[in-house]
Amino acid sequence: MIDLNSIEPIGKGTNRSCFVHPMDSNKCIKITHSNDYSETIKEIKYYKFLQKREISWDFLAKYYGSVATSLGKGEVFDLVRDYDGNVSKTLSFYLQKDEKTKTLITPIKLLEDLKQYTLKENIVVKDLNTKNMLYQKINENEARLILIDGVVNNDFLPFSKYIPLFTQKKIKRLWKRFEESLPHKYSFNKYFLSLLK
Repeated sequence: MIDLNSIEPIGKGTNRSCFVHPMDSNKCIKITHSNDYSETIKEIKYYKFLQKREISWDFLAKYYGSVATSLGKGEVFDLVRDYDGNVSKTLSFYLQKDEKTKTLITPIKLLEDLKQYTLKENIVVKDLNTKNMLYQKINENEARLILIDGVVNNDFLPFSKYIPLFTQKKIKRLWKRFEESLPHKYSFNKYFLSLLK
């Protein structure tokens, strides 16, 4: 059993907390701290499906399975770090102020790269959100966006899970909705709005 009692979480959402794996600093452990396990169950089922398909994990935090911890069952994922060793920050963090956004390297292209990755690998991201994308600095001149949450396909009739044509349509629909939401969500960020145009 992995003891997490004395470790502060590096991130905390409505249902889950995220901890640096005490035995591997390049991995993290997600723990459900609410009584709602439904999303985690759906997510892990989908990650196992993606594992069987042997997808590329280039733009998605890789899943490694479950572990027993002092806080309950945990799920182990890659911990995304920048080239300097710091834990990568969310795209949302950089979009809160113009000055921070100006430090990003081609953010619109990075979003398009991420979109094309999900289409190529047929990965459904139910919750496309800038809070679920980490901006990873590969070096001083390169970066990429890594998905860390919201990756699940919970269709009642899961045609899109097994039939590529349905999957592609669903992915494009989700991305269209996400892209159309950006100007409104970040209307306060004049620099980002100028990039979107």
